[in-house]
Amino acid sequence: MDKLKRIVILVPKGNLIVSAMAGSYKLFKAAIELSGQSIELLLAGEKHDQGYLDDLFFVSPNIHWKEIDYADLIIVPAIKDGLPAAIEANQSLLIWLQKQYQKGAVIGSLCTGVFLLAAAGLVKHKRCTTHWSFGQQFSSMFPESLFQKNNIITEHDRIYTSGGSYSFLNLIVHLIAIYFGREIAIHISKIFLIDYSRTSQEEFVIFNTQKAHQNNAVIKAQAFIEANYFEKLTIEKIADVAKTGNRTLIRQFKKHTGNTPIEYLQRVRIEAAKSLLTNSRDTIGNIQYEIGYNDPKSFRQIFRRYTGYTPMGYRKKFSLIHESDLTSNSSSIL
Repeated sequence: MDKLKRIVILVPKGNLIVSAMAGSYKLFKAAIELSGQSIELLLAGEKHDQGYLDDLFFVSPNIHWKEIDYADLIIVPAIKDGLPAAIEANQSLLIWLQKQYQKGAVIGSLCTGVFLLAAAGLVKHKRCTTHWSFGQQFSSMFPESLFQKNNIITEHDRIYTSGGSYSFLNLIVHLIAIYFGREIAIHISKIFLIDYSRTSQEEFVIFNTQKAHQNNAVIKAQAFIEANYFEKLTIEKIADVAKTGNRTLIRQFKKHTGNTPIEYLQRVRIEAAKSLLTNSRDTIGNIQYEIGYNDPKSFRQIFRRYTGYTPMGYRKKFSLIHESDLTSNSSSIL
């Protein structure tokens, strides 16, 4: 277990997500109290009483970050929007972060806080993550970072990053396990009802049709797949509709969407299955056939690959229909 003397939660300039800052502070404070350790917990910003959410909530940093000569652990909070402007406004803070990292500090970012780390050059050639919906923007702005789109938490050379805005809970509990011990981390996860075991955000990803490009052939192929995903589709058939060669289609499709045509087809099918599993009483066997899969084993494997669940497990967790209404329709396909 590593030793801590000072934890710093930053309050950068920008439209920050207050809940992540407050939640991080509360979890660390609880861990310090439970452990009985003498650890300084600081909220560091540039001014007092910074207002957020239409000035309904105010954050009062208790120290200016310039006054901090060292920190063992630094937490960079999530920024709600205006990322390029926030990066520009925090140039001095980014230099301070670089110096702290060079001195040996461990740095954790919450969701879009990773944009500040990347702008400071701290995740160049390093694994990192953020909320899945910011993935394309992040990869475009910082192509030399090793972006991990499905991870809840990544760690690379003393840099920790987390996925969606409320995934900060998982990262903070993970850091508590490192610095305060697993027993305290589990105790805190029980007190605050945090799912300590989550490692992927894939189960929460809403499939983005990835059409922010100008390639007409790929757009035609995407539209064809989305309209006919339940049919037996081949690369040849898709390429014929797109009026291009097979190899050209695969290369261009991957370049503009991040998926091959077959991966795109699989993801469209799985999104359709997820919708049917949560909104219908249909059996899993019927859903499988309805979205274009004849082999139950193949369907289970692909579904688990993209969601982290079996079809039955996904239905039990996310179904909008009362469980008793599904009992008579349950399937042996798990």
